[in-house]
Amino acid sequence: MSPSNSHPSDDPWSIVFEGYDPEKEGRREALCALGNGYFVTRAAAPEATADEVHYPGTYRAGLYNRLVSQVNGEEVDDESIVNLPNWLSLTFRIDGGEWFSLDAVEILAYRQILQLRQGLLRREVQFRDRQGRETTLQEQRFVSMDRPHLAGLHIELTPENWSGNLEIRSAIDGRVTNNNVDRYAPFNKQHLEPVATGALPEGIWLTMRTCQSHIDIAMAARTRVAANGHEVNAAQIRDCDEAQVAERIQVQVERGATVAIEKIAALYTSRDPAIAQSTEAAQLAIQQAPNFAELLKAHQRAWERLWLRCDFDLDPVKYLEAARMHIFHVLQTVSPHTVDLDVGIPARGWHGEDYRGHIFWDETFVLAFLSCRFPAIVRSILLYRYRRLNEARQLARQHGYRGAMFPWRSASTGREETPRFQFNLLSGQWMPDNTFLQRHIGAIVAYTVWQYYITTNDQVFLSDWGAELLIEIARFFSSIATYNPKRDRYEILGVVGSDEYHTTYPEAETPGINNNTYTNLMAVWTLCRAREALGRLSPSRRAELCHVLELHQDEIDQWDVVSRKMYVSFHDDGILSQYEGFERLQAFDVEQFHEQHGKQRIEWVLKAEGDDINRYQIAKQADVAVLFFLLSEMELTALLKRLGYAFDQEQMQRTIAYHLQRTTHESSLSRLIYAGATATLDCDTSWQLFTQALFTDCSHRDGSGTETGIHLGAMAGTLHMLHHCYLGLCARDAILYLQPSFPAHLNRLRVNLNHQGNDLQIEITAKHLGITAAPDNRESVKIICQGQVANVQPGTSIGIHLD
Repeated sequence: MSPSNSHPSDDPWSIVFEGYDPEKEGRREALCALGNGYFVTRAAAPEATADEVHYPGTYRAGLYNRLVSQVNGEEVDDESIVNLPNWLSLTFRIDGGEWFSLDAVEILAYRQILQLRQGLLRREVQFRDRQGRETTLQEQRFVSMDRPHLAGLHIELTPENWSGNLEIRSAIDGRVTNNNVDRYAPFNKQHLEPVATGALPEGIWLTMRTCQSHIDIAMAARTRVAANGHEVNAAQIRDCDEAQVAERIQVQVERGATVAIEKIAALYTSRDPAIAQSTEAAQLAIQQAPNFAELLKAHQRAWERLWLRCDFDLDPVKYLEAARMHIFHVLQTVSPHTVDLDVGIPARGWHGEDYRGHIFWDETFVLAFLSCRFPAIVRSILLYRYRRLNEARQLARQHGYRGAMFPWRSASTGREETPRFQFNLLSGQWMPDNTFLQRHIGAIVAYTVWQYYITTNDQVFLSDWGAELLIEIARFFSSIATYNPKRDRYEILGVVGSDEYHTTYPEAETPGINNNTYTNLMAVWTLCRAREALGRLSPSRRAELCHVLELHQDEIDQWDVVSRKMYVSFHDDGILSQYEGFERLQAFDVEQFHEQHGKQRIEWVLKAEGDDINRYQIAKQADVAVLFFLLSEMELTALLKRLGYAFDQEQMQRTIAYHLQRTTHESSLSRLIYAGATATLDCDTSWQLFTQALFTDCSHRDGSGTETGIHLGAMAGTLHMLHHCYLGLCARDAILYLQPSFPAHLNRLRVNLNHQGNDLQIEITAKHLGITAAPDNRESVKIICQGQVANVQPGTSIGIHLD
């Protein structure tokens, strides 16, 4: 890898971080976080508590709580992912001295190794304390991919130049708050209330409860200590208070003799399936849990199974290491253990508290990779949307629309979670947040539904859930589109595009802009797909659905009318506008701004200076370019032709170049989207943007904010780029299309995937494409590559020469 805070490893499965740097600790805690799709624990040191350097955090997927705060003179409520009790808490002291802390000793050597293949984090530390005693610490930890409620910590301590009494303190600490994000400082942070603590014959337990959602969180832990291979007697002291429980074990150690400490922890909540009571479940899990070594072995086998489906080869190896880390974090966020949890895809994973763990549109980038490997996971994520369909219907009715209007940000219930205000850290003032007007989120839900269906051919999903989602989203777009008789066109007014900077016109009294090109064209795309979905249902199911939804032919016909007469704004030179009137805004000199203000957020700086970002031709992130990322050139051209607009490749190139020049990429997704948009048009630009996206979290680019959570959409999006842009992979019903745009900077790419029940291995170089079908495939797979048609029989391989 090439991130500045890691070093090359001989093992392409390992990410190595050398040295201890307090300024980098938050980033490493997120990058080295471990999870299994049920819960994630940040890579904070076990001896650390939350302070300006360290932030222990454990998050159960989809576990939210709502708090009320006084903000800008008003009472507001926000729902947040909850930081759960710290099960890692473990420290030690020598001869009754001070408890060990990295920040209170002289560090002689320090290394962290994230082992991706095994889902294991190792830490190696040599230190000298204030009394001159030198000690070596070797640590391993994992969050079990085999048993999703369990996690393990193993520490070996070796006194190098001393002998004495070693006292170990192992705790479950419920005195935690949500304090990971600076800009949330004015909000209430205390989500947990104590319920009970106690001791087991071997171990300790603690139960807390969220103060509003009333979810019980139960943790239990068992700590064992061995010296010279012999287990030490059980804990001599147990400390309990209402929000913390700890046990202490003392052992006499000799110079050069190793002390091994093993801690196994269990996490259950009252929302978990197949349990009677969470505290009882956690206690029982600890009593029955095998030792660290056995749990680790089963955990490693579970990861091996995942990697068999997901691994690929990429040359040069520095890109392979980064891509593997991205796969690793995707699978830690959503895994087979996620399927029964009713959760969405959070923008920052379950690795931190940024965006409060909310669900935006990142599923678009994540599900594309998972659809041909874990279709059950993808179906479960789409059902998260379906279960909130009634809430989306209610939201549409509240605004005077029909159908379902999905919120820009959602959490537990599907209500709109976009905050009313955001805090400007530069001016110290509150700013209204109008990004809830991003109505394009409905098109993303429709897009992911359709992509899953055409990739997997899951007819049951389309019939039972998918078609209803598409119909209700199409209804919404049809009702939000208003007819303008002067243009003889339909328009979508008063929205916000994915850029997010432009939320109103200069000097306007009401928020929203008109005819955002991305929103309008994706609305047309959705209307077309809803009609197509109806045509793919059986006659009986179509009749049933139309009856239940009171869907009549005149409404379906109206979708067709709107999808042929939607207005799209162009500049005079044929460039697609970001929205109507964008070209009339003032020019903005980004380079001059950065010279004066560094990497500060442009929106915040202008607001602090009494100016307004809405006056300028500058975008926070990709907007129009999202069309070129999601849709092929053929699809987009066909959409515009359907509307009566001529649009050719030359216009496409000028459109992308125009908007790229005016985009600041203050979102991690922006460079990725432009990389995809330019993949077939400008290979060099695409590759440059792709590599920047590939190392977003690993590099030390100012303002990336990785310490508050990884950028899951960007991580998964780079995998999408490799598969769907550079390899050119696209599934359409039973046919697999390959239209490569293979970068000259890559020597080889090999992927394993499953196409509708058939396992395939695809390998590509600059001039050759090879496809191998597994011997036990149930049928041949039809491949179309650069106009060449082939059927790959089970157990055979084909080769295609690439133009």
